[in-house]
Amino acid sequence: MSSIKRSLCALGVLSFAAAAQAELVKVDVRGTVDFNVIQGNLAGIPSGTPVQMSFNVDSTNFLNSASFPTRGYVIDLASWSMLVGTAPIPITIPQPGGSTAYFVLRNNDPAVDGFFISPGVDLDFPIGVNIVGLAPQHELDFSRTFNDGTPLSSLNILDAVGSYGTANLSVFNWGVGRFGNQGLGLNYESITISVVPEPAAALLLPIAAMLRRRRARSE
Repeated sequence: MSSIKRSLCALGVLSFAAAAQAELVKVDVRGTVDFNVIQGNLAGIPSGTPVQMSFNVDSTNFLNSASFPTRGYVIDLASWSMLVGTAPIPITIPQPGGSTAYFVLRNNDPAVDGFFISPGVDLDFPIGVNIVGLAPQHELDFSRTFNDGTPLSSLNILDAVGSYGTANLSVFNWGVGRFGNQGLGLNYESITISVVPEPAAALLLPIAAMLRRRRARSE
């Protein structure tokens, strides 16, 4: 067997291995500060300051609700990043009381279809997740729902890959506070859900291109 054929066979094995792995999905939310009365590292940050929140979930690591058309994907807390301007808002690791932070999809119920972050999936409304860096303890809330009566195609997060701006926006809630009272109110601009390329798959791309060139020269 030629070296090119052996390389192609190995490439095929690696491609299959990469495809067999679970899909890692990145969620990226962007917006701006609406109002801010929080002190500490967020003190003095003015309205209009850019905000970005991102984290990863595993498409196969989820919990379905027993009561609602919702599915919660476990947030990889180590992947969490949130910046208000240059000020970070870290998430609490682990979450208090052994709770789990979920990125939740809700569909087949157009009045409230959309996305939210919550410590549970059997909830009438989202409850925030705990964050650190502010004393006393604060929570972060996020939800975004649609108003056009069109549900998400499914509860599979891979079917929700794409970008969602303010079109068909019904209600959003994004902010930091305590007991439901926000001290930092954030304006929602967009949420983007994307598949993260597997490291092995990303490495295969230049290798595949090189092998194609070598094979073309040898023919």
